[in-house]
Amino acid sequence: MKWLIILFLLLLLVAIVAWQYRRQLMTAWFMYQTFRKMRKRMKPPNEKQVEPKTRSGDTELVRCPKCQKWMAKEDGVKLKSDYFCSLACLEESVTFNK
Repeated sequence: MKWLIILFLLLLLVAIVAWQYRRQLMTAWFMYQTFRKMRKRMKPPNEKQVEPKTRSGDTELVRCPKCQKWMAKEDGVKLKSDYFCSLACLEESVTFNK
């Protein structure tokens, strides 16, 4: 019987505190729900997956004239007859030749 009275008093104290701070508790609950919705929207959907490039078995390799790196011809950036491995190499080569 003693424990029931203590439990009742404790629940009464929690109810009084909750009533006093009800606005702050409602604001905190609203912020929690808002941040949860924002995180859910920012999360990328699981259905989208990037499909890997399909290549034939015979791929021609070319060498970048700037950094001498070998790459597949279809991955290169073409300028006239040269294939560069990236736009950075292409830009460096063009600005170097000026």
